[in-house]
Order: sequence, then C-alpha cells, then structure tokens
Amino acid sequence: MQKIETIVSESNNGFSIKGTIIALDNSDIIVIVTGGRDHIGAVGLAVPRPSLLDQDKLSATSSILTQPGHKEDILVKDISEKLAAATNRNTVVIAGVHYDDLAAEDLKILHDLWKGLTEKIVIFINQL
Repeated sequence: MQKIETIVSESNNGFSIKGTIIALDNSDIIVIVTGGRDHIGAVGLAVPRPSLLDQDKLSATSSILTQPGHKEDILVKDISEKLAAATNRNTVVIAGVHYDDLAAEDLKILHDLWKGLTEKIVIFINQL
C-alpha cells in the first residue's frame, strides 16, 4: 500500500462523515466512508471509462452491493463514480453512515457533507 489517510467532512448540525483512503500499489483506491455508528451498508466498485456523451471526458461504470434495509447504495454509487472519473482510477467505496431518527432536512445535510468530502478526497488522490 502506498498511503492511508483519513479526511473528515465539515460538521453541520451535529453531523459529520469521514473517508479513509487506501491507495494500493497498482494505483487502485479503496475509500471507507463512515459517520455516526460505523458499519458496512453498501459497497461500490467504479471503473473509469470514456464518457458516452463525450469521448474526450472520463465517466465511470459501477457495480453496487447493498445490505438489505440499508440506503448507502446511493452514497457509494455517487462517490465511487465521481472518484473514478475524476482520478482515472479503479475505486471501491465501502460505506456505513448511521444516525438515528433522521428528518428530510438531515438527509440533505448528509448529502451536502458527502459531496464536500468527495471533493476533498479527489484533491487528495490527485496529489498522490
């Protein structure tokens, strides 16, 4: 392994999430995203490829596995595809974010936190 780093999102309304990045020797990336009570809710693998709309841009194709009853599939699909396309690396995202009794506003906050965390992770990976 080349590098292991943990990046923490901003905090908002008592919520935060973190991503632990593991860079493998072959340049593949593993990111473990947690917040609240840690667990494995979903796993996503994204592979970079030329965009279907513009062959000069990168996009990604993903495969997702989700624990029954969990909603992290949306998170791992979004993060893994964005990371793979932005870094041109095969990317695995393992996510488990659990906070009790979330309202719709709380879900929006968490979504914004993972978007910001994704941007920070892209910057870190592209500096490796």
